[in-house]
Amino acid sequence: MSTIKKTLQNYPDISFIENKTLETVVNEMINDFTAKYEEETGRTISLTEANPDRLILYAAALQIYQVYQYIDHAGKQSLLKYSYGDFLENIGALKQINRNEGNAATVQLMFELSGEQPSIITIPMGTRATAGDGIYFYTKETAQIKAGKVKVTVTAVCDKIGSKYNGYVAGSINTLVTPIAFVSKVSNVDISTGGSDREEDDSLAENIYLAPSSYSVAGPGDAYKYWVKHYNSSITDVYVDTPEPCKVDIRFILNDGELPNETLANEVLAYISDGTKRPQTDYVSVGAPTLADYDIDLIYYINTSDANKAATIQSEVNIAIQSYISWQKAVIGRDINPSYLISKIVDAGAKRVEIISPVFEAIPNTALANHVSKNIIYGGLEDD
Repeated sequence: MSTIKKTLQNYPDISFIENKTLETVVNEMINDFTAKYEEETGRTISLTEANPDRLILYAAALQIYQVYQYIDHAGKQSLLKYSYGDFLENIGALKQINRNEGNAATVQLMFELSGEQPSIITIPMGTRATAGDGIYFYTKETAQIKAGKVKVTVTAVCDKIGSKYNGYVAGSINTLVTPIAFVSKVSNVDISTGGSDREEDDSLAENIYLAPSSYSVAGPGDAYKYWVKHYNSSITDVYVDTPEPCKVDIRFILNDGELPNETLANEVLAYISDGTKRPQTDYVSVGAPTLADYDIDLIYYINTSDANKAATIQSEVNIAIQSYISWQKAVIGRDINPSYLISKIVDAGAKRVEIISPVFEAIPNTALANHVSKNIIYGGLEDD
């Protein structure tokens, strides 16, 4: 469950129809009918289960209850706790918050000449390169290779939006699409990152919730957190530290606990350094969290009574371990907690677990738990 969902769950539940149920509506209609019948005729009437009038009332109650549901749904869409989709975007409009439609991945491209030249060679803004898969990265600014030099590195951005364009490994973008005299080679020197898909409802709801923090220059930690997450929807967690007065240390991670590269960190720093976001007296640094490495080494056992589904349980245990790894790297500063790993493995169907590592470790608030290796042994069946 996301952080914002947990936060909003603490707010009171609201019903715009006084928590009416279908049974309540049916009973109210039957009571109203019998009361009116007695008022008009002077006689009492009992509507048995098979009474035609009761069946008609029940059919009408179904339609009326459906209307109640529409009313309740419409009312709840004006509340952040329940809102989603276009309704959520309209709540955002009240605070001038828009859904992020996605970001393009960026990468550092190195252009290399065939040899030293007597004059400057210009790499124009918009120069394109590709990995040969029909996806292009183009330079964001003009770069120059000075006389006597043979290389220059410049930031390039993908021509398509989305997280699927992250992960081009160094050296894979190596085909120059825009010909430039004397340029013989191009290649990316880092992994493409920063690409994100259309912002999901949880992220948008969190930005709306944090929006009041943005009304003043980003002195409060929540304000810095808001602006960092607002820059790119692939940013999933932010930690803001003030190690000493007027110094702000910001660490952030991307989807699935991915670490930002230096290019993205510098872009975020430039974005929040705007005079409308950062106090002039604050010295701000932005980067990835440090890594707190851990290994997983364990043996688990299954009850003999579960022997017929042992293969399924083994598969579920592997899924549980992977889920634990994802959980550990979802939040900066989350302590390495083997107890949670044990609970997930037992919930997956194991009888018991012997953990060699990890051991509990309280990691710094600016660090991220980083799984290095795993050794998972199935110890076999044991009597219940």
